[in-house]
Amino acid sequence: MSVFRFIARLLLVVLSSAPAFALSDPDSMVLITAGEFRMGSPAGGDGLPDEQPQRLVYVGSFYIDLYEVTNEAYGRFIASTGHPMPENSNPRATLWNDRHPFPGSERHPVVNVSWLDATAFCRWEGKRLPTEAEWEKAARGPDGRTYPWGDEWNPAWANSASYWAGRRIDFINSTEWEAFWIHGEGARIAKAKGLNGEVLTLPVGSFPEGVSAHGLHDMAGNVAEWVQDWYDPNYYRSAPLADPVGPERGAIKSMRGGSWLKPAVSLRTSDRDWGTMDSRPSGTGFRCAKDAF
Repeated sequence: MSVFRFIARLLLVVLSSAPAFALSDPDSMVLITAGEFRMGSPAGGDGLPDEQPQRLVYVGSFYIDLYEVTNEAYGRFIASTGHPMPENSNPRATLWNDRHPFPGSERHPVVNVSWLDATAFCRWEGKRLPTEAEWEKAARGPDGRTYPWGDEWNPAWANSASYWAGRRIDFINSTEWEAFWIHGEGARIAKAKGLNGEVLTLPVGSFPEGVSAHGLHDMAGNVAEWVQDWYDPNYYRSAPLADPVGPERGAIKSMRGGSWLKPAVSLRTSDRDWGTMDSRPSGTGFRCAKDAF
C-alpha cells in the first residue's frame, strides 16, 4: 500500500468516526444547497390558511446555524457591544442578572430578544436572519417533511407543550392555552422545572432524534425563531417563486418553528407565526444564516 493511499484511508476512518458537529462549537453552520422545494401546505391538508397555496419555490445556496443562538453566545455579544441584556416585561421570565445568564442556562437558547436584537446579533457575527423560505427549506429537507424528523408526530422529539405533558397537546383557542399554562398543568410543570420557575427551555441539541435531514437541531420547538421577512398571511398568493424575501413592508415580523409553549400543530415545518419587531417573548429566540457566496 502506498503512503498516499494509507494516509487517505486513515483520514477516511477518522472523519467517518468523528461527529459531524460538536455541541462545543456554537458557531457551526450547515450549507443548504440551491434547489426547489414545496413551500407551504396543500389545500385540504392539516395546514392553516396562511400556509396556502403550496408552491414549488427555488432557493439559492445559503448557510444556516446548526443550533439556536445560546445565552452563552449572546453574552459574548453584549459584552463586546454593550447591547442591553435580554429582558421580559414579566420579571419572572427574565433569565439574566447583571448582564449574565442564570448559572446553568448558558447552553439554553436565548429568549426575551426582539427581532431588532436578533438582527443586531447576526450582523455582529457577519451573518443575517434567514428568510422564511430559507428556514422552511432547511427544516423540511429534500423530502418535504411535515416535521424536521419526518411525517409522524412524536412528542418526545421536540421541546413543546406536548413534551412536558407527555401526550399530544392541541390548544383550540387562547382559553385552552391559558387553562394549561396559566392556571393548570403547564403552570405547575413550569414552576417545578422551569428556569426561574417560569421558562421551560432546554439546552440546544437536547433532542438528537428530532434533527432535520440536514442535521439541524431544534428546528421544531425549544424556541420559536425570528426570521427576516415581514409577515403577511396572504403573501403566498403573489410571492415570487425564486428566492422570496417577504413583503416590502409590514407591521409585524415572521417567526418559525414553534416553542416550548406551543401545541403540536405549531411545530410543523410549514407553520407560520409572527410578532411585533420590538416584542421580547419568553418563547422566542433565533438562529442566523449567511450567503454561500
